[in-house]
Amino acid sequence: MAEEEKTGCRGDGCQHTACMLNWLKVADTWAIGGWQNRLPRLYYVVGGLVLLFLVL
Repeated sequence: MAEEEKTGCRGDGCQHTACMLNWLKVADTWAIGGWQNRLPRLYYVVGGLVLLFLVL
C-alpha cells in the first residue's frame, strides 16, 4: 500500500497500465562476468515469452 502511494500507481484503468509500462522500462543494475546490464525489463519479459512460445 505504501509503495502504491509513493509511485502514484492506482488500480484504476489506464493509470494501472501506464504504471506497469513504466515498471517495464526500468533497467536493473547487475553485472555478470564483467558484462553490465543496460537492457530494460521489457526485453527480458518479451524474450521469455518468445522462448515459452517456441517450447510449447
